[in-house]
Amino acid sequence: MLQNVTITLLINLIFMFSTGTFVSSCIYKAVGGKVVISFDDAKLQEDNELRWTHNKQRVYLKKGSQIKLNMLNVSEDGSLILENVQKDKSGEYKGIIYDAEGKLRKETVQQLCVLEPVLEPTVMVECVEKGVNLTCSPMSKTEVVSWMKNGIITNATGAFLHVISSELKSGDHFSCTVSNQISKKSAKEVKPVCSDTDVNENIFIFGLDLWWMLVILTGGGSFLLILFIICLVCVCLMMLEVQLSITGINYILKIY
Repeated sequence: MLQNVTITLLINLIFMFSTGTFVSSCIYKAVGGKVVISFDDAKLQEDNELRWTHNKQRVYLKKGSQIKLNMLNVSEDGSLILENVQKDKSGEYKGIIYDAEGKLRKETVQQLCVLEPVLEPTVMVECVEKGVNLTCSPMSKTEVVSWMKNGIITNATGAFLHVISSELKSGDHFSCTVSNQISKKSAKEVKPVCSDTDVNENIFIFGLDLWWMLVILTGGGSFLLILFIICLVCVCLMMLEVQLSITGINYILKIY
């Protein structure tokens, strides 16, 4: 089994080098750019036949001095020239050179990827329970997102980032960077302001945590309110007794 695989691999390598076929990774270009796809060291002879295809559809054919098909620009040495490329020009380009006897001299295959430059992203902040959610937008599937905290690159990737309250301090700022193979842009820094952030600062007043102070103050306020009501009732009762006493005295004086 291993012997058969080895033989097949050797046959493919021999065929590739004997025919001059060369396949490389994708050429990334921005929309509106210029692309030249050549045969490297091969020189096109006057009596040669030259063929170019785009996604297996023939776009150029030259036999000797006669040009049979000319949908795209080709230089004198046989190189394919694409100017002001758009996204619909992405795909596989294949060029073949035959000699006057119809024998294959050179073949090249090249993938072209035309991309739009990335847009400037923004970071959206959403305060949630026990943390904050950060979203970097806009972005597409072909773009990569990285995050920075306080100017330092983090290990976080992806459009969504969750930061728990224990890791979020007052004054922390975040930014995201969106990139593809042709461009890169960063968002303006944001400083999340959420209620949990203040709690994490561990504010103490006279040695007591802020939450305990609030509980004490709330309880003390309730006690003072109850005490005020009791005092008010007592005062009202006293005034009523005084009024009744004065009324009784006046009645006795009228009798005598």
